[in-house]
Amino acid sequence: MLKSLLNFDQMITPKIITIIYWLGIIGVVLGGLAAMITSLSLGGSVIGGLFSGFCTLIFGVIGVRISCELIILSFNIYGKLKEIADNTAVK
Repeated sequence: MLKSLLNFDQMITPKIITIIYWLGIIGVVLGGLAAMITSLSLGGSVIGGLFSGFCTLIFGVIGVRISCELIILSFNIYGKLKEIADNTAVK
């Protein structure tokens, strides 16, 4: 197992992308809530602050999801290409 990790035969990123995804979601939610709370406590444009915090929540979650899916997609493409190469190799 260690040899396959050192030779890059086995990838570790697909295994930890779920952790990265959930950490990103937690960060976005905390950031959106902080923007909402800050807008209420500073007394500026309350509606604008709440709206920006809400947009941060919605678009941040979507952005984290899309970025993680693109990373997973690249590894899936690699896996399929490796499978095709193994099946078409001259024996």
